[in-house]
Amino acid sequence: MALMIKRIAAALILTACCALKFEASLTTPVNGIAVDVDFYTGPISENVWIKMKDSGVHYVIAQAWGGRSRNEFAVSQLEAARSAGEMKSGAYVLLNYDDKVCPTFAKPVRNGNGSCAGTLIRQAQPGSRWQVRQGMAALGSELKNIAFLAIDVEWFTRESIASNDIAQRTRRQRILDAIDEVRKARIRPIIYTRNARGHWDDITGCQMNDPGTACRQLSQVILDSKEPVPLWDVETGDPELQEFQPYGFWLQRSARQYHLDGNLFGLPASRTVDLNVFDSSLFSRP
Repeated sequence: MALMIKRIAAALILTACCALKFEASLTTPVNGIAVDVDFYTGPISENVWIKMKDSGVHYVIAQAWGGRSRNEFAVSQLEAARSAGEMKSGAYVLLNYDDKVCPTFAKPVRNGNGSCAGTLIRQAQPGSRWQVRQGMAALGSELKNIAFLAIDVEWFTRESIASNDIAQRTRRQRILDAIDEVRKARIRPIIYTRNARGHWDDITGCQMNDPGTACRQLSQVILDSKEPVPLWDVETGDPELQEFQPYGFWLQRSARQYHLDGNLFGLPASRTVDLNVFDSSLFSRP
């Protein structure tokens, strides 16, 4: 049994490390492979971007705001992906719900594990609109090149999620405000989340087929017939968008993060990227 487990593990590592080109070749002109990167990924060399391109990666999504601070590498990551990797791009903003940020949020000073140094401070302005603007500021000259800005709806703090009506209503409003702030910048908003604890259901209280009166406004915005807000889902497995189990307000997904934290493409040992499959239409600027 132990030998079998070792063989299975080795096969999984081989698949994660070396089979991306095969996986990418299975996608159609409608779908394409993407990597998403953040400040933990750090600066990425030109050779790595070229390896990604040669492996069949079409798109890159960079973290712009990480909940407590800007991604100080966002501009260089996107510039290199565009020039060396010939990739189209998007970005994402991870929302906090407590209005606390790093004291050096604009130009982060980090400790050994990558977290911002110092005690958290209050945001200059409460709410998600300020966070979205921080994310857009982090993108600098690359802001004009992104096809969308994703609102990352997940719980990342160690504190438990309050489930009372007031807390959920406040969080729903923050998501609505973030979507509106992205649209004000004439950028397409999408939602990144998953059907798991600490994500959409726990944060919003909005469930499939039972949105209720409290969730009606959020439902109307996401399901708007002229400007629906697509779902970037998380489900490990194969790079395909089908076989989706509906949740929240979505009957289908437009993107899927299918492989997490892969040390691929010649990145340094401590650096990783996530793999995704996207509906290619999301990379056509609206």
